[in-house]
Amino acid sequence: MTMTLTERLVHTVGGRTRSKGPSRRGFLGGAAVVGAALALNPWGYLVRPANAYDAVCGSDAACADGYSVFCCTINGGSNTCPPNSFIGGWWKADNSSFCGGSARYYIDCNAYHPGDWQCRCAEGTCDQRRVACNQFRYGQCNTQIPMSQSGPVVCRMVSCTPPWQQFGGTCTSSSATDNKTATHAAPCLLGRAPLGSLDIAGAAGNAIRLAGWAFDPDQPGTQLQVVVYIDNVYSGWYLADKPRTDVNAAFGVPGDHGYDITIPAAHGTHAVRVHAVDVGEPGPGNPAIGSSSVTVGAVPIGYLDVLAAAPNSRIRIRGWAFDPDQPGTDIQVAVWRDGAGVAWFPTGGTRGDVNSAFGITGNHGFDFTIDSPPGDHSIQIYAQNVGGGLEVPLIGTGQVRVGLPMGYYDSATVSGRTVTIRGWVFDPDQPDVEIPVAVYRNGWGVDWFPTGRSRPDVNAVFGITGNHGFEIVTPADPGQNVFEIFARNIGPAAGNPSLGARAVQVQ
Repeated sequence: MTMTLTERLVHTVGGRTRSKGPSRRGFLGGAAVVGAALALNPWGYLVRPANAYDAVCGSDAACADGYSVFCCTINGGSNTCPPNSFIGGWWKADNSSFCGGSARYYIDCNAYHPGDWQCRCAEGTCDQRRVACNQFRYGQCNTQIPMSQSGPVVCRMVSCTPPWQQFGGTCTSSSATDNKTATHAAPCLLGRAPLGSLDIAGAAGNAIRLAGWAFDPDQPGTQLQVVVYIDNVYSGWYLADKPRTDVNAAFGVPGDHGYDITIPAAHGTHAVRVHAVDVGEPGPGNPAIGSSSVTVGAVPIGYLDVLAAAPNSRIRIRGWAFDPDQPGTDIQVAVWRDGAGVAWFPTGGTRGDVNSAFGITGNHGFDFTIDSPPGDHSIQIYAQNVGGGLEVPLIGTGQVRVGLPMGYYDSATVSGRTVTIRGWVFDPDQPDVEIPVAVYRNGWGVDWFPTGRSRPDVNAVFGITGNHGFEIVTPADPGQNVFEIFARNIGPAAGNPSLGARAVQVQ
C-alpha cells in the first residue's frame, strides 16, 4: 500500500515517540494530545522534535513572546473574563481553521485601573504567555469606561462568534485584524458542545414559531445564538436572550438562555432544524438541538351542534367554527343541502365554552335558519379558511325532515291485557300546537289519540313551547302485537309520517 507524505510522517514520528508497554489510559490520553497537535500545527509537530503538549499551544506561547495569555488558562478553564476585569476590545484572525474557515475573534479582558492585577507570566501549562503586562486597549467594547480607568490586558477570550453579536450592546463592529495569532491555542480551549432544546415547534398564522433554550458549558453566562434551517435551507441567526429560570436551575448556570422565534413561511408542511452556535472553541462544532415537522396554514375546526326542522318549512343550524391561524377572527360557514350550495353565513355568536376549551378569543358561534322544501334532506356544513390555506373542511353533516311532523316512539310496555305507548311529536310548521297521533295494532287502525303531556326535555332541545308528549293505554290480544304510531300533519306538506313500530308479547 502506498502512503502519502503525511501518512509516512505520522508513521515515522509515531514509531519514534512510542515507548514500550504503555498503559491503555496513557495511550489514549497521549493520542488526544497528539490529535490536537496535528490539527493545530501539523507540519511543525511532525518535522520538529517537539512535545505534543507544546504544539497544542501553537506559536508564541512563551512569556518572552509578548502575547497575552488565554483567559481559560488562568480562570479555572473558563473562557470568560476573570473577576476585576472587563471586555475592552477585540481583534480577529481571518480564515481560521478553528472556526471552520471563518474569522476567529480574540476579546481583550482589561483590568480596572488601579487594580489588583500584577504583571507576571502564566505557569503550569504550555500557555505561558503574559498576564496583566501589556498596557494596551483596542477600545471597541465598553466605551463608557475611559482609558484613564483601564488597566493592562489581563487575558484574552476567544470565540467564533462576532463580539458585536455575542456581546450585543457592549462591543461595536469596528474591525481590527492580526493573522499572526491564527495558530495560538491552549489545552483549555478544547471545549464542550453547546446544550439546548427545541421545546415548541408549531404554526403561528402564516409563520413558524420555534421556542426553546441553548447555552455553552464553556461560557455558561454568555448568551449564544441559534441557527434555523427550514427545509434544509438557512433561515437566519437568532439570539437566545430570553429568561429561562428552569434551565438555570436545572444546570446551575447564570444568564438568559431562552429563544422564542417567529419566522414567516409558505403554506404547507416544513422540516425545521435548530443548531446552537458554539461560543467556546475549538469545540465539536454547532450541534443540532432539535428538529420537527410544522404545517403552516392550519385547517379550520368546528362542530355542528343542532340540525333540526324549524317552523314554516325551515331548518335550524347551530354550532361553532374558527381558524387556528387567526383564532381571534370571526369566520363564515357554508351550507350545502342535498349536494347543492345554499349560502355562506357568519359566525359571531358568543361561545365561551369554545374559547375556554381552546384558549382563544373572539365570537365563533353560529345559529341560523334556512328555507327548505318539505321532505327529508341531507345537510353539510363547511368552515371558511381565512389563514391563507386552501382546504375548506367539512365540520358537520346530518339528515333532517322539513314540513312534516317529527317525534319519537319512546316505549310500549305490557300490563295484563293492556299496552301503554309513550313518546312525543310536534309539527315544525306549527310547533306550539298539540297534534294527535294514530295507533295501528297489527295493521288495523285503533284510533286517534291526543298529545298534551308535558315534555320539557323536548321543548328545551327544539326551542318550542306547548305539551307534545303522549301516553296511550290500549287493549291487546294474547300473543304478539305490533303497534305502529303515525303523526297527523297540520302543515302544508302531504302525508302523516310514521314514528315507528314496536312488537310486544301479551300473555
